[in-house]
Amino acid sequence: MNETCNIETGLFKKKPCGQAAVTKCATCEQPLCKQHAVAQKKAGVYMCKECDDAQKQYDKDQAKHAKEKRDAEMMKSLANPTSPKPRQPGAPAAAAPAAPAKGAPAKDAPAAGAADHSADPIEYKPAPKPPAAGGGDIPDTIEYRPEPKKK
Repeated sequence: MNETCNIETGLFKKKPCGQAAVTKCATCEQPLCKQHAVAQKKAGVYMCKECDDAQKQYDKDQAKHAKEKRDAEMMKSLANPTSPKPRQPGAPAAAAPAAPAKGAPAKDAPAAGAADHSADPIEYKPAPKPPAAGGGDIPDTIEYRPEPKKK
């Protein structure tokens, strides 16, 4: 490679680096010296600083968009939960699980005649209050009356 590095250096007066190029940028194919070549995750791939910064920003934006998409899908699924589809009349029922071997206990099998209530909604019904002991004339609230101090 008979080319020289084209990366501009200098604070006030910009000029090309001028050192012998050892590689080219994988994106813009600008000749780079070993000082200005930024190594990438893939072996043997180098980029200039500008292209490397742009690649990092692109990856960051892609990750942000993927997270937003995943969050939106999660919120959508929470807003519209899928309920089990009712069985059509005349459609065959789902296949029953195979029976365990004779004498072997069934693992996690419901008792005979027990209905599967795993998809039923949960309802909360508070237990009724027990009657008050002692006749029922005890008030629900207790009033505190301090006794006068003895002198």
